[in-house]
Order: sequence, then structure tokens, then C-alpha cells
Amino acid sequence: MSTLAALTSRLDAVLARLSQLELDVGVTPADGLAARQLAVLDRIARLEAACGLAAAAAAAAAASALPAAAASPAALPLSAGAALLPEVTEVDRSGSKVQQRLQAELLELGLTRHKFVRAPPEYYDRPLEFRQGIVGAASIHHLCKSIVIENTRAHSSVTDCSDPHNSKYYLVVVQYTARFSAEKMKKHVHRLGGGKFGIKWYNMRLAPEAVSDELTGFEHNGVSPIALKTRLPIVMSHKIAELRPDVFFLGAGEVDLKVGFSAADFVAAYKPMVMDITYDEGDESASETSSMAG
Repeated sequence: MSTLAALTSRLDAVLARLSQLELDVGVTPADGLAARQLAVLDRIARLEAACGLAAAAAAAAAASALPAAAASPAALPLSAGAALLPEVTEVDRSGSKVQQRLQAELLELGLTRHKFVRAPPEYYDRPLEFRQGIVGAASIHHLCKSIVIENTRAHSSVTDCSDPHNSKYYLVVVQYTARFSAEKMKKHVHRLGGGKFGIKWYNMRLAPEAVSDELTGFEHNGVSPIALKTRLPIVMSHKIAELRPDVFFLGAGEVDLKVGFSAADFVAAYKPMVMDITYDEGDESASETSSMAG
């Protein structure tokens, strides 16, 4: 047998074993293939970055290799990451009422490329690698969570969330693999407030669960930035915006419901404040909110 034939045979065997393992944990063939495509694109992007190639050229190459999206006047411009997701044109009536409500808002905002995933009951009892496989994420770093942060020292005149730069509460989106830094967020928000209040009026802490439930309309592990009961200012970690590919997954209103979409599309649709709000790699200091679930 030639070397090429032997390598081809080995690859076929590896793919067969991988497909069987995916089926064993409940991953559909389509989701498994999508995850492998995302992983390959992620490796390509890292290699291109190492070689000094332009990110724009990489995105264009990835997009051109995929089928063109159907024309939609309300849809956001197609990004390389979003191109890997199915285009949705109408609400899936077979989904739960919560899913339908969230999907309706996504479509209203033009975020037509997204994917909802139902997670098994043991989802939160299993490691991140298991969750990655369930949703079809490119890596564990593409798994994110939403938490409600309260400014516990807000000035007495700050009683609601009408001013995003001086709000009592914020909806924060961070990676599971990152550690939230309350100190960094405090400094960023204070600066964005233009010095209206002194730094002593800022102290970012995880909001009590009852407060989070009331503000968002979602329970613990189901908190989502989509279709919020109260329109909270949204803050997103800059590390999510830098993901390659940029498709990330987070909670979608129910404990076992997740949704994925392009970070670029999310920023365009929801206009979050993108900030450096996590500890740098190797930083040994800790935040009391660094290990929050969401």
C-alpha cells in the first residue's frame, strides 16, 4: 500500500471513530461537521496571524469558499464566522415559547444567522470540552455566559439603567475560560461616565440572584442578553470579539437552551460596550466574581 493510501485509510478510520463518539454523546452529524470546520478555520486563522497575513484576507477567503447567503434586506453583512451558521428567515414554531421570543428579536434586529441548541440534563455537570461538543463550538473559549453586575456604590441619583455610562446594573458577557475583573470594569465605566461621579461611586459586584431574575426575566444558567425584560446596558469582553472564528455560544433564556452567533453580528445588532474586563493570563490576583456561574 502506498503512503498516500495508508494515510487516507488512517484518516477514514479516525473520522469514523470521531463520528461514532459524537453520536454516543448526542452530537448530530451536521453539528459535528460544523464543529470540525470551525476548528479548522480557527487553526488557519492562528497560522495566518503567525505568518503576518491580514485578517481581512483570511475572512474573505473563508467566506468565498462557502455558499452565498440568500438576499435579505434586514440581514446584517455576512462575516466569515456567520457564514458557517444556518440562515434563518422565520421563527421556528416548533421551539419553546422562550426560544420563539428570543428568535423573533434576533430576526427583528437582522441577526439571521444563528443556531439554537438543546443541551442534555447533565450539561452543567460535565466539563467544558463536553459542552463544546454539544453546541458545536470551535473551542472551549467559545463558550460564554451572561451575568448581571450591580454597581453597589452608585450615586443616589443613579436609580435605573437609562444611562449606559452611569447605570445601576449591567448585563456582562464573558467567556467561561476567563476570569471577570470587577476592578477593570469599574475603571472603564467610570471613564465612560466622563467623570460625572468620582471613582468612589463605583463598585461592581454580582447582583443577587433574585435581582438578576427580576431584571432579565430569566433564571440562573438561563440568563441571556436577548429579549431582556429590562433593557440593561450590555458589556462584552474584548476577548470574545477577538475569537477566531468569532461564533460564540451562551445561554438562551432556559437552563438547557443555548444559542450561537457571530460576535461581529452581535456587536452590530446589540451595540454592547466592548471592554477589557477580564484578568490577563498569568495574573494571580483574584476577583470575588471571577468564578461566577451563568
